[in-house]
Amino acid sequence: MRSAVPYPAYPKKHIEKAIVSASEFHRYEVEKTGSPLPKAPPRVVLVFGGRWRDYLNRKFRGRFDRTTGLFRLSDSTGIARVSGPGAPFVAIVVEELVALGVQQFLIVGLAGSLRPDLEAGSMVLCGKALRDEGTSHHYAKAAAFAHPSPRLAAKLRRTLRRNHVPFAEGPSWTTDAPYRETAAEVRRYRRMGILTVEMEASAVFTVARHLGVTAAALFVISDHLDESGWKPRFRDTTPGLRQALMLALETFAN
Repeated sequence: MRSAVPYPAYPKKHIEKAIVSASEFHRYEVEKTGSPLPKAPPRVVLVFGGRWRDYLNRKFRGRFDRTTGLFRLSDSTGIARVSGPGAPFVAIVVEELVALGVQQFLIVGLAGSLRPDLEAGSMVLCGKALRDEGTSHHYAKAAAFAHPSPRLAAKLRRTLRRNHVPFAEGPSWTTDAPYRETAAEVRRYRRMGILTVEMEASAVFTVARHLGVTAAALFVISDHLDESGWKPRFRDTTPGLRQALMLALETFAN
């Protein structure tokens, strides 16, 4: 009987040096365009999807920097709107921003709840993320969970408490396959104490650690998953997302 193919297919690849780096890609762009290499602020909030486009353009009018793709709020802080979901896409964004000088990332994103008592629009501080996606396994040896920076997560926790914002705190399940989430998984992960499901956290935490930078995550509940099915509540998330963004920026400011 043939043995199962390991994942990644090349074992221990995380200890090997990559052929192409984000820094090399930036140097290629500089040579191609003749433009100088841009410099990104050291702290960046990551937000996801098209829903942010008009709001950020209104809220931070004139702050968009085309050279970095960031809303540059100050010399120290920016916002990156990640246009697509999922671990592979956000890993590329993180790699390229770190190559431009970013040292800290805060995720502000949506997450599904595995618990009925977490209401839509409520906030969850991610304590750790189950690595049920493929990207992180190319950056670190096999392990069940990826962890945020304890120091950055603690700063975010203090910001939430200082502003008297109710929040839950606990593990998340990061998956590449939102249309393959099953009742058996929900039951298992709920028993493990996992609160939420999303598509980016474990990859961002792992890539950040691999690159020697820090990351943490704050989620807003957008839907519920249980054995009876899926209950979307995305229309109830806009106030929570905007508040979470301002809390993330305040965390960096402090």
